[in-house]
This record gives sequence, structure tokens and C-alpha cells, in this order.
Amino acid sequence: MTFQKSIIATAITLAAFNSYSASFQLNETSASGLGRAFAGDAVIADDAAVLARNPAAMALFDKKSLSLSATYIDPGVKIEGVSGPDILGTDFDANELDQDGVVPSAIIPAAYFINPVNDTFAYGLAINSNYGLKSEYGTNYAAGSIGGITDLKTINANISGSYRVNDQLSLGLGLNVVYGEAELIRHAGSVLENGISIPGVGLVFPPVPSSTEIVNMSGDDFGFGWNVGVVYEINSDHRLGFAYRSKVELAFEGDYTGLGTPTEDGNLTIDMPAITEFSGFHQLTAQWAAQYSIMFTQWSSFEKLEAYAGGALAFEKQESFEDTYRFALGATYNFDQDLTLRMGVAFDQSAAADHRSISIPDSDRLWYSAGATYKLNETDSVDFAIAYVNGDKVLVTEEDALLGQLPASLSPLVGQKDWQFSSEGNALLLAVQYNKSF
Repeated sequence: MTFQKSIIATAITLAAFNSYSASFQLNETSASGLGRAFAGDAVIADDAAVLARNPAAMALFDKKSLSLSATYIDPGVKIEGVSGPDILGTDFDANELDQDGVVPSAIIPAAYFINPVNDTFAYGLAINSNYGLKSEYGTNYAAGSIGGITDLKTINANISGSYRVNDQLSLGLGLNVVYGEAELIRHAGSVLENGISIPGVGLVFPPVPSSTEIVNMSGDDFGFGWNVGVVYEINSDHRLGFAYRSKVELAFEGDYTGLGTPTEDGNLTIDMPAITEFSGFHQLTAQWAAQYSIMFTQWSSFEKLEAYAGGALAFEKQESFEDTYRFALGATYNFDQDLTLRMGVAFDQSAAADHRSISIPDSDRLWYSAGATYKLNETDSVDFAIAYVNGDKVLVTEEDALLGQLPASLSPLVGQKDWQFSSEGNALLLAVQYNKSF
């Protein structure tokens, strides 16, 4: 049982800590924000979607405001095999590791409502997602113990209030309820498909078919957090915003099964890291405005992973994630009273520079965005945006989870246990949004 639980815990680790790569910290909170690569998002207050970043910005509204958005993400993640493990009598073809479309396309919805009660106080409601991921490999994938299916979904429900201290300073506070679902499936892959044999002796380890499930775990949980914000209006054309979102702990609980094990209770606790953002908005002329943002994500707070199986500690591992920065610069152009154009660029750092995984291929990324708002009438408008995200090409090295748990007596028959891949991930994003004030 200990051997089987270790395999399960190792696979959980490979999936769970890489689900925290910056690639899957979802910035896609609105179409208006996407059009400028989310530059200035903590202070620009184009529409109610600002509530996703800074509750203090509600003080900039004098009418009720509603925004409904949807973002379509088409990731172009490509994995190419470089080399496989070294097992006595087994020769792996690296081309078997090649796979396109590792991360399937997805749609991310969001909804926001802001209600100014009077000149001093406003409150708002937001429903969106800050984290999410999915990667899929076939049941017969050669590196099945580190591929398989990795799926994490989160929904954040936020209620916030803002208070205008004076003509220049506004404060905001919000409470967050986060619901998360996680699913993890791993297969044996081809490493032990023929077993392990010794010339002149014969089979010393029985064959394990590549489609054999070695991990199947799913779970969910509710977590709670808070966020605060500040807006400082230098004058009517220039303002600054600061926002902080606390980390949220999700203790996923559910069922898991492994190699020949019955269904048991399993749980894994992970933290969604804290986020700090500083933004600026500057109306330079009657038509042109500039925005910028610096986002700091505290990945270093993710210190260790602990997985429990059947009530007992099955695995504990120290991690070394790095804090990351995201820098964004945007501009808007008021073409006329009905049409506003946007553009933006951003640089997004990887959190897992030394801990990459094929379940979540992660790298530094450059964003190139454009968008527009068209006013339908005095109270209604629509936003459209498109963005291309260009990820670096990186080398990924991972130990096969199944080989890593073989009995010590078989170690002399197995050389290096790593799979090596070349990974490149780009993405196309399209977003649409409806806004109404009343």
C-alpha cells in the first residue's frame, strides 16, 4: 500500500504544483481589459469589470453598472519528445512523445455589478475565475505517468464595498468565496509495458499495460479570502490604483484509486497565492490615454505539498517556486463619441523556471492585444478584443512517476528515469463583453 500511495502522491505533486504556473493564473477578467493587455486594470474603470481587480475603483462610478463578458482561449501548446528513460532491454522512440493540442480550448465567463448608493459609498458583486487549467494526454501516451488528464477549475464570488474619503482618495474592501474542482488521472505509459527482463534469467518484473490507471483522483473544496484597494485621483485626467488580493487555501477532498487499491479518501491542500497590483491611468489628450500595470504574484509562499491517503500522510515535498512579475503597457484612442480603440503589450514571467512539467508547460510570455468599445446608445455598449500570447520554447525534464517508485532491488536494471521534452506554448484569445449603465 505504501508503494501505491507513493505513486499516487508523486503524480498529485507533478500535477498540483505545476497547476500554479503563471500560465494558468487567469488574467482574462474582461474584454475591455484584454484589449489593452490588462494595463491599468486596477484603476481605469471603463466598466464594472474593474471590480475583478480593485474594489476602491467603484468610487469612480455615479450610475449602476453591469458587465457580462466571455473570453475564448485557444492554446497552441506543442510537446516534442527528446529522449526517454533507460531500461534494460527497452528502446523508446522519442517521436512517440510528440503531441499537439495538449491544452484544450476553453471559454471563461465573468459577470460584474456595481451600485453607487450615494456620493460616498458603493457596493458591488463579481463572479469570475482567477485560476484554471486543463491538459490532456491519451490513455496510451508513452509518458503516461506524468501526462494523463490534469483539470483544475475555480470560481470566485466576490462582494465588495468602496468608501470615498475625499475628492482624491477612495478605499475598497472585498470578501471572496472560491469554489474549486480538481481531477487527476494518470496511466502507466510504456515504461513497463514489456516488464523488465534479465538476459539468461527471464522476466523479473511483470508487464504493466500502458493504459493501466495508476492514479484516479478527484475532489473539490470551498476557500475564503479578502481583497483591498486604494484609488488616488491626482486630478480628473490622472489617477493611480493599488490592489491586494489575499491567498486562498483550497483543501481538495475526494476519492482516489491506484494500482490495485480500493477507493480511499484522499486530500491535498494547496494555496492560491496572494496578488499585488499597481496601475496608472493618464488622459494625455482629448483622444489619447495611456495605462500601465505591475502585478506581483507571491508564488514563494507555496512552500510545500502534503498529500494524505486513507487519513495517513502519504507524501510531503518542499517546493521552491519563485515570485513573479507581470508588466503591462496600454493605450486607448477615442475615435469619436461612439468608438474607442485599444492596444496593449505585456510581459508575463514564469513561476516554475526550474520545475516545469508537461502536464502544465510553462514559460515566460509576451502579450500583444487590441480591442474596441462601441456605444450602442447612452447606456449600452459592447467590447471586442483579440490577443496573441507568445510563449518561449523551453526544455522540460521529468522523472517517470512509475519508475521513480520501483523497488530498490530493481534499480540496477534501470538507468536514468527521466523523460525529456521540448515545449512551446502560444495562445489566441478572443473576448466579447456587454455593458449597461442605469
